[in-house]
Amino acid sequence: MKKNFIIFVFMMFIMQGAIAKTTADENIKPVLYNPQNILGQEKTDKAQIKELFYNLNKYSNEHNTEAIKAFYSKDYISYDGFNFDAFFASVDETFRIYPDISYKSKIKSINVIGNWAAVELTDITTSEKQAATQAIKNNKPVLDKEIKGIMESRCHYVNYLRKTGGVWQIYSDNIITEETTIKYGKASEIDMDILSPLIVKGGEEYCISLNVKNKPQGALVLASLSREEIKYPPAAPVDKFRKIPSDGTLERVVTANKKGINEYSMASVGITEISLNEEKTAINYEMAGVAFLMKRVNVYGERNAVDVKYLKEYKEKAKKDTEKQAEKKVDEKDL
Repeated sequence: MKKNFIIFVFMMFIMQGAIAKTTADENIKPVLYNPQNILGQEKTDKAQIKELFYNLNKYSNEHNTEAIKAFYSKDYISYDGFNFDAFFASVDETFRIYPDISYKSKIKSINVIGNWAAVELTDITTSEKQAATQAIKNNKPVLDKEIKGIMESRCHYVNYLRKTGGVWQIYSDNIITEETTIKYGKASEIDMDILSPLIVKGGEEYCISLNVKNKPQGALVLASLSREEIKYPPAAPVDKFRKIPSDGTLERVVTANKKGINEYSMASVGITEISLNEEKTAINYEMAGVAFLMKRVNVYGERNAVDVKYLKEYKEKAKKDTEKQAEKKVDEKDL
């Protein structure tokens, strides 16, 4: 109702302006804004935006960094604080580390407001990798064995676009959820997950939990849990490995940073198979699988947007008003 009233007042203001102008010059007719023009432009904008993301996905799968740059504003800044140069440095490194990486993007919604747009998307990213593993057989190290790895990442985010000179470009982005899993060897056969909150206040404690549901028999499974700030260049996580308990759950309490930098909760898992050699004279150790799991934790800092004194007074007044209303109802009932 309040919204309709505001619109009504606004329309009355427009009509008064139109009538005044007509009175001043009866030969000039008021020009009313044509909603068809707005809808037509919005359809054109949405078509252009859809084409932008189609081409962005195409060039991403071709690993064409220079072509991708055309879709980003030079003033680009992400909610993680990455500017244009840092973002594309990380893109180049991703293409180098994962030469077969592929992307699948899906647009969930497009909202256009003038020369600005918010586009909600989901991404699935995959890649295969080979990694060297280590083993000790018959008391001798074996260093030339490799195990196959698979990387999968899922991301839910919003891109903010700006149209300048008739051209749409990505101006910023806000990642809502993000999780990545890399599994090598026997780790790909194990169901495991890492749990952490989606959002925390800076300086507060939160729990990282690793759940391994089907541990392999006869294998030693070790894991480390850590948190790392999302920044460029990324820091290498350092933590002690611990044996995963019999129930398959390993937990650690960490404290979020106070700098307002978003974080990743991370788990590193190692699977070592232990056996006797054929002669039963030596114990063989083989790193049969490795896994890395990561989830985004968005961190927010202190905000002083609330007048605490006013809020306190408002709540006290509301409480008194409620008590008066209750007393009034009792008095009316007695009558």
